[in-house]
Amino acid sequence: MIGRQPMSIRAYAVLLSLFLFAASLSAQPIPFDICAESTTWVRPAPEVQAKIWNDGRYKDFARTAYEWTHDFLVADPESASIPYHMENMSGLWTARTNPGECHSVGKPRRSGFEWIEIWVLLHRVVQITHDNNTYTITVEPVGRGFQSVLFQRLNPRLVLRFVTPDGKELERWDESDRPDKVINAVPPGTRIIGPNGEIIRK
Repeated sequence: MIGRQPMSIRAYAVLLSLFLFAASLSAQPIPFDICAESTTWVRPAPEVQAKIWNDGRYKDFARTAYEWTHDFLVADPESASIPYHMENMSGLWTARTNPGECHSVGKPRRSGFEWIEIWVLLHRVVQITHDNNTYTITVEPVGRGFQSVLFQRLNPRLVLRFVTPDGKELERWDESDRPDKVINAVPPGTRIIGPNGEIIRK
C-alpha cells in the first residue's frame, strides 16, 4: 500500500490538472463596451458625501448603503431613476464623467433582458468570460477612477464573479439573491397608519 501511494498522488494531480484545464476552456471570453470612464475620480470624503446622507430621500440608509460600501455595482440598463440614485449613494455624483452615459440621448436603448450593465469603482475591467450562468469579470485595482460597462446577457438568471487577474474572488453577485436588495424591517411595536387612518401595530 505504501508503495502505491506516490502513484495515487500523481494520478490525482494529473486528474486535477485536466479538470482545471477543461474548466478554463469552457469559460468563453465575451466582448464588453465601456460607456463611461474616469481615471481621476475618487470616493468623496464623508463630509462631502454628507450632502447625500442628509438628504431626506436617503438619510435613513445612505451611510450604510450597498452602493457606498462596495466597488462593484449592477445597474438597470432600462432605468433612468435607478442609476441616478446609484450615483448619489455611491459618491459618483462628484464625478465629472456621468456614469449613466449608457443611457444618454443618442445611445441605442438597451433592454435589461438582453444586456447587463455594471459600474466598476476604483478598478478597471481586464476581461469578461462566460461559463453556464456565471460571468467572471477580471479586474485590476486602480487608485482612482471608475468604468461603466455593458455586455450581452446570455442567461435569464446570472451570477457575476469579480476576480483579480490571479483568480482571487473579490465579490460575487447572484441575481437570484441580490446582495444589494433593500430589506424593509419594521421594529416590533411600531405604529403604522393604514390607508383608512386606522392604526396598525407591527
